[in-house]
Amino acid sequence: MYQTVNGATLYYNEYGSGDKYVLSAQMGFDSDEKGWPMDLADEGFHVFAVQIRGYGQSTHVFEDLGGEWYDIWADDVYEFAVSKGIQRFLYTGQSHGAGIGWHLALRHPEVLVGFAALVGGPHSRKGGETSPERLKTIMTADDPEAREKGAEAAKKHFLSFAEKFADDPVLKAEFEGKATKAYEWALHRTPEEVRINPRKPLSYLKTDEDVYQELSKIDIPVLMINAYMDKVVPVTDILWPVKVIRNSKCLIYNNAGHDVHYDCRDDVRREIALFASGLF
Repeated sequence: MYQTVNGATLYYNEYGSGDKYVLSAQMGFDSDEKGWPMDLADEGFHVFAVQIRGYGQSTHVFEDLGGEWYDIWADDVYEFAVSKGIQRFLYTGQSHGAGIGWHLALRHPEVLVGFAALVGGPHSRKGGETSPERLKTIMTADDPEAREKGAEAAKKHFLSFAEKFADDPVLKAEFEGKATKAYEWALHRTPEEVRINPRKPLSYLKTDEDVYQELSKIDIPVLMINAYMDKVVPVTDILWPVKVIRNSKCLIYNNAGHDVHYDCRDDVRREIALFASGLF
C-alpha cells in the first residue's frame, strides 16, 4: 500500500486492527514479515510498518539532504499518522529507525504515547558525524566488487542466526531463507539508496553534553532495548540517556547484538507489549 505525504510516496504494510496504534519507519522490514514490529499485532495493536523515503518502494531521493534527513523522516511519520486519522500512537524503531524516533519525540511529542527504541543510541558525538558502518556502505555505491562483499557479509550475518537457532528446525530454515534474500537485497540496492548519508541522529548537536541536554526535554515514556554485543551502539552510550530522560527505562540483553529483535524475538515483543499496555 502507498500513502503520499510531504511530496513523497511512502510504501507501507498494515497489521492488526483497532485504535491502539503502533507506527514504525525503517529502510525496510523483515523479508518474511515475521517478528518485530509486525508481531505486535498479535498482542492487540494496530501496526503500520512504513518504508522511509529514499528506499525500496518509497520515493527515491537523488540529492544529499545533509543533516535534514532525520527531521524529514520524522515529519513524514507525523504526516503519515495525520493522513490516517491517527491522533496518538506508540512509535518503535530499530537503529536508524530509532533515530527517527528521537527526532519525532522532540519535534512532535504531542502525537506520541511512548517510544520503544531498539539499539537506538543516540550515537556518541565521538568519531565524526557519520558512523563508520554507514561510511563503509556509502563507499560501495560505485564499486561492484565491494557490493558483492557487502552482500556476502549480509548473507553471513543471517546465517549466524541460523547457526544460533540450529536446535530449532523451523527457525533455522527461516534464517537460512532470510540469508539468501539479504544477499539479493544488498546486491541489488540502487546507487542512490546506498549513497544516502543521514549523519548521526541529532547531528545538529556537536557534543555528547548537548545531546544529553536535548534528550532531557523528552517527557513521554521511553523504553530502550539494547544489546551487550552490539558493535554499532555500545551499551555505554545508553547510560546517560536513561539518566536524563525522566520517564525512561532500559533493558540490556547479554547474548544479543545490533539485531536484538532477532536474537530475542519473543522477549522484545513481550516487553514492548507490556510497556505499551498502560499507555493507551
